[in-house]
Amino acid sequence: MTAILPQRAIPYVVLTGAFLYNLNIGIINSYGNLNIYLTSYLRHKGQNVTYRDVSFIYELTVIMLGVSMLIGNAVQKKLGERATILTCCFTTFVSFYLSSVYAHSYLMLCLFMGVLYGLGYGISFTIPLSCAYKHFKKNRGLVSGIVISAISLSPFLYCPLQTLLINRNNVLPVENIADGGGGPRERYFEDPHVLGRIPQVLFIQSVIFLIFGTCGGFFATMEVKGMDVNGGGEKQLDNGNHDVGKSGKHVDTQERSLTDVERNDEQTRITTEKQKGNQNDGTNEGDNLGSRLAKSFKKKKKKKMAGMLNDEEGEDGEGIPNGNKKKKQKKTKNFILFFLNMLNINTTIFSDNNVQKYYNKKCTEDVFFFFLWLSVVLFNSYINFVIMYWKIIGITYTSMEDKFITLNGSFINSMANIAGRLVWGSIYDKLQVHITVTLLGACICCACFLLPAIAHIYILYAFACALFYFCIGGSLVTIPIITLKKYGELHFPLNMSILYTTRIANTFLCSVVVRLFYSLFTLRCLSSAFGLISLLATVAMFFLTQS
Repeated sequence: MTAILPQRAIPYVVLTGAFLYNLNIGIINSYGNLNIYLTSYLRHKGQNVTYRDVSFIYELTVIMLGVSMLIGNAVQKKLGERATILTCCFTTFVSFYLSSVYAHSYLMLCLFMGVLYGLGYGISFTIPLSCAYKHFKKNRGLVSGIVISAISLSPFLYCPLQTLLINRNNVLPVENIADGGGGPRERYFEDPHVLGRIPQVLFIQSVIFLIFGTCGGFFATMEVKGMDVNGGGEKQLDNGNHDVGKSGKHVDTQERSLTDVERNDEQTRITTEKQKGNQNDGTNEGDNLGSRLAKSFKKKKKKKMAGMLNDEEGEDGEGIPNGNKKKKQKKTKNFILFFLNMLNINTTIFSDNNVQKYYNKKCTEDVFFFFLWLSVVLFNSYINFVIMYWKIIGITYTSMEDKFITLNGSFINSMANIAGRLVWGSIYDKLQVHITVTLLGACICCACFLLPAIAHIYILYAFACALFYFCIGGSLVTIPIITLKKYGELHFPLNMSILYTTRIANTFLCSVVVRLFYSLFTLRCLSSAFGLISLLATVAMFFLTQS
């Protein structure tokens, strides 16, 4: 395959494959739409379950996702990226196939849709993003948004499929009293034709994933001809995506060498600036530094500035070589170049002090990591609530038809989520992390406090859902961006896996909040509690993510 494609096209094929794989593996985001169908089917089969009980399947999936990510890095090194991701594709197919067979059992659904699916998803979770990062050295925030946005598009693929196949005649659910009369009112389907199609849909989903998920995983892990490969999967591209390194060396050795070169280069520049009294060293370093800066500043700085840099490259305005200038002029020029170099560094993405301090470090070496981890847990606590209850809130309070809510909701939510991942990813590229986190936190709080007031008006309810999913897109992009900017690329899979365990913790937090207040308040009022939690977390993250 790589022999047919040109070298320049391979990064975009990898990006497309990563997008396609996440598009299918993100079926977890359709669990909110499946909730009412699975709950109704299980009750029809004699099991006394409610929305809250079936929501535990989603929570179990997220928990297993976070736990399996911790071992994902070791599995990838053992089997290689391609073998790992294709194996996980097969396990996901098996999980939904067996779910279709045992759809009548709540425990079996927890085992297959929760544990087995979450296990495969978590082991391969970082592979698509990590492969895309290797081919794109710039605009990492945008690349993160593109790859992860596919997960947001999954509901637009699977939710309409589920509703159109299961409830093709648009049958309305019947209202019941949950928990023997002591719980809130819930609506369930009782039509036998609707309920009989639920196992069939689970089987169809498994086949769709097997086809498209496998293709996406194959393209995402595509190898470049002549590229070094370690253990059958990992490869290292240079910045230009053209030249190939020498064969026979391991990827870890290459990464360490690259890191050592960067550090030595940085130390050499700093040492040279401190020893400006040494004429020969100062002249050589000034010339080399000026040559590098001239290229980067020609397009960005004013003509006067560009002219000054051209003087340092070799000649002044009168054609006099730099070697004939006076010592004071050399020192002045070197100082200016050093100052401009510092300015140039401070305008790049990896400019803040935290990145320089912890660049290519393990997150466990950061003494403040636990507080950052806890803040992310609180910050994203609203996600599970929105994903699992958005449709139930719409059916309960707006009295709209099932198809109407599903088709419009899945489209609006998916588009808003994709827009959120792309927009917030781009904002992370442009602004500092703590500023972007503050803006995102403000949007989250606004959506949480707005929903209780407008849930009964469908248009406003749809707007609130769109705002929620726009924020969810930003929240999920935040995790890899903080990992990359604060701790670097070298240990990205490990750091990403550890930080993603916040999804496990905020799943527990969401479950606790819902169980404590589900019987006391209505579903729409629960969002206010999550808004308050996110507000406190935003304040904490503002300080923890500052440079």
